[in-house]
Amino acid sequence: MKPFGQLWTLAAVFWTARTVATVAAEEQLFTPPSASVQSLRLPQKRCDHPIYCDGPLLRAVQLAGVFDSDKTFVDMPTRKPVDKVVDEFHKLPLNASRAQLSQFVEENFYPAGSDVVEVELEDWNDNPPFLKGITDPVLRGYGMSLHNQWKTLGRKRNTSFLCAGCESSLLPVKNTFIASGDNSSREFRYWNTYYIEIGLLKSGLFKTAKGILQNLLDAVSEYGFVPTGGRIYYTDRTEPPLLALMVKTYFEATNDLDFVHRALPLLKKEHAFWDEHRSVNVTYTRKPAGASLGKRGDLEVVTTKTTTYGPDLFSTAIDTSNGGGASGSYLRPESYSSDYALSKTAESGPQLFATALSNGALYAASEAGTVPSVQYANRSVATVGPSLFSTALRRRSLQIPSDNPFAAFSQKQLNVLSVANINNTVAVNLNSILYQVETIIADFAKALNNNTESAECLGYRRRAESRRQMLIDLTYNPDTGLFADYHLESGKHADVWSINSLWAYWALGDDLPADGTARALENIAELHKRFPGGLPNTLYNTTLSWDYPHIKPPLQHMAIRSADNSEKKLGDGHGSYMAYKGTAAKIAQSTIDTAFCNWYTTGGTIPGVLNSYSYSTGNSSGASLGTYDIDSSGNEITTTDSSSPGGYTWTTGITIWLLDQYKTQARMPSCPNIKLNLVGKT
Repeated sequence: MKPFGQLWTLAAVFWTARTVATVAAEEQLFTPPSASVQSLRLPQKRCDHPIYCDGPLLRAVQLAGVFDSDKTFVDMPTRKPVDKVVDEFHKLPLNASRAQLSQFVEENFYPAGSDVVEVELEDWNDNPPFLKGITDPVLRGYGMSLHNQWKTLGRKRNTSFLCAGCESSLLPVKNTFIASGDNSSREFRYWNTYYIEIGLLKSGLFKTAKGILQNLLDAVSEYGFVPTGGRIYYTDRTEPPLLALMVKTYFEATNDLDFVHRALPLLKKEHAFWDEHRSVNVTYTRKPAGASLGKRGDLEVVTTKTTTYGPDLFSTAIDTSNGGGASGSYLRPESYSSDYALSKTAESGPQLFATALSNGALYAASEAGTVPSVQYANRSVATVGPSLFSTALRRRSLQIPSDNPFAAFSQKQLNVLSVANINNTVAVNLNSILYQVETIIADFAKALNNNTESAECLGYRRRAESRRQMLIDLTYNPDTGLFADYHLESGKHADVWSINSLWAYWALGDDLPADGTARALENIAELHKRFPGGLPNTLYNTTLSWDYPHIKPPLQHMAIRSADNSEKKLGDGHGSYMAYKGTAAKIAQSTIDTAFCNWYTTGGTIPGVLNSYSYSTGNSSGASLGTYDIDSSGNEITTTDSSSPGGYTWTTGITIWLLDQYKTQARMPSCPNIKLNLVGKT
């Protein structure tokens, strides 16, 4: 059985299957070691702004449904000083109607986004360097269209019109930032910024790239970490710490060592935040150094520090009980009403209620990817009993569509997120990123110390090595060559595999076993054959935004980087390399194709090269969509609706990066069931 053939089984019971070619029949199935856990997390204060973060005013407006999107209200600057606005609210009747609250908002707040203005990029250029060497006229024209999108995406904070005491939820960023792309994009977003940066640098917009990084560094200086986004209500949450990787990428493009010198103390500060507020000590038994992975032998007991998503918040939680449901919940201001509804959802009878929002569990879900995926659900302990209520996020019985090729559960329904124990999960992607952070900090410290390894530098290297060993011990399966998230409470790997776990092959590189790398590369290659339109995060259609059939460009970028690293590690002398050589380039081409085809069907044209596709609605210059879909055969589904899910600047940045990185291999895009209307051809 090929490793990818095994993925069909792994989708149902992932880490209980084995590869026949690599495992002798008499050996036991591989299982990770069990571990004991000691939390080291320091409590983190929740944002308590009386309008934008917490309090009766926010509750009343959001639960009344004054706006279709909860984010609209919390992005509205005040027309009056904050204390006056709060006083005006308290003059309303106790049970004010929606109409009364709408009038109150109109009289006391400016429209959402009034505090943001569009600006020109100071370093704009009409000849982006990434186009050099691209000869195909369609690829060149498409690349130029992507580059031109930057023109309309520059934003700056403008609160000069506000009165004394009036406030905006927008953080006081000093430099131009890039809008993420959708209609609610009125601030920087942490995760998005990395993918924006890699595109800006390939476009030669170095000053703009430096400015968006400085905004993030300023946030670390103020808060100790980079908030999820540039609004005050995000200042008790963060996202995977990609800032060090951004600074490294900028340095590699510019050799600006002075910038690194200024940034390094803040990179250390952000790392310390994750150490203090997101870490646990894990004690487990492992093979001693030098022992073969996956083989029986002597064991040693080790204790190491690892990192999970999610804060332990301290403040007065919001009472959402009203006689039933969660007694104390932390509701995200920008999605307040939906979080409130979630906190009221009964689980499975009167004893088991959805209390996941207490202790910040939904904030953990937010950090792990905005909308959590089925990858965090642990089916093996889903029915243990009421004691799980404190960590249960939600039980949602979802019908699995008949066209889902991975509908391998024996039951007709899939219980999703019944125990989404996110802040008790060792996430492979998060710890792989932190390994990168620790390595980058050590490398920068050495570069700034006359290429000498100081004691502090060596300390970061030891932390990185300890984290690498922990990932190997707890999350790596030597039989498949793949990693999977590890549940600390059950001592088991995640039941549902996610391609996010491939991040380890990007981060750890040469520090992984060659045989495992070969099997992982084979899996990636076979997965791409099955899903030529894009690799889904998980193999289940759960209706959650990160799962099948939805495709996210950042995950394609990560898979490409992982496949590329695996190919480089194996080299020409390895059989798997020869069999799967070019896997990274193939995924890159399909990612370019998918982005291009949706750009074309939403109105993209290239003067003198490509005429317009017939579409009903759309943008005359084409749209870079933030999410794509694939069909049951794995091919992309194109859309003619340019208002499809936003966040498109990560698509713009990633595609520009791919066009530069693979310019000698990329060919003219092809679109399933769509004929390109090329000029001069019929």
